[in-house]
Amino acid sequence: MDYGEIISDSINYSRNALVGNWRTWLVFIFCSLPFALMGLLFDPEKIKAATVDWSLFPWTQFFALLLVGFLLSFFTTGYLVRVFRGITPPPKFGDWASLYIDGIKVMIVEIVWFFPSVVFLTCTIILFSLLSPALKGLGLDLPILIASLLFMVIAIALMIVAILCIFIATVHYARTGSIREGIRYSAVFETIRAIGWGSYIIALIVLLITAIIYFLVVSVFGLIPFIGWVINLALDSLFAVFLARYLSRVYDHAAPSAPPVTVPAAGI
Repeated sequence: MDYGEIISDSINYSRNALVGNWRTWLVFIFCSLPFALMGLLFDPEKIKAATVDWSLFPWTQFFALLLVGFLLSFFTTGYLVRVFRGITPPPKFGDWASLYIDGIKVMIVEIVWFFPSVVFLTCTIILFSLLSPALKGLGLDLPILIASLLFMVIAIALMIVAILCIFIATVHYARTGSIREGIRYSAVFETIRAIGWGSYIIALIVLLITAIIYFLVVSVFGLIPFIGWVINLALDSLFAVFLARYLSRVYDHAAPSAPPVTVPAAGI
């Protein structure tokens, strides 16, 4: 797997998708705007203070932006599903109902993958809460303690598995169009085996390093007064498309002979 070539292709793809099509970029920015505005509600100086009166915080505006951002995010996620499908040239926003449904389906796939770890984590918290009175009285309830530790280990293990598999599971859903395929463990593991576990893990490490570099860059831009958050908002859209294209290319190594999907340039 040529990681450098994949990164270069992903950069060019995201540039062609957004920089080469400002309307698509504006839709991305608009759909992401509510989440960006949420950050402006926090006053850094007040947060740094020893005491913060959270009753004065604009909770109504905060939750309103959260809800609007959540609802609009399905459009951008649906767009990324098209990128996951390997569509060339880069897709544009269009067929909005299908776009939105794809975004919802991706969320369902991700919830299903993380659900087992959340269940065991919740059980761990409940067991530890039952254990705390015994700890205060110095009367350890050994069975509860062992069960708590066991559930915690299982929760961590399932979380690691979900994190490793969720990327391929999402792309697998996009390629098949089936939620069942996206959550079918055997299909996802078989795809990763076809890619090669070693190659796949290295690809994720390369992606992590790239994400860290990106985070450092946007942190610098974020320091620019007044317009820093706008620059970050635009760059976040580019990085989202880059990420989707990168994962799509990694997935292609499970079936390198599969041709890319070509669609007419329709939509915004």
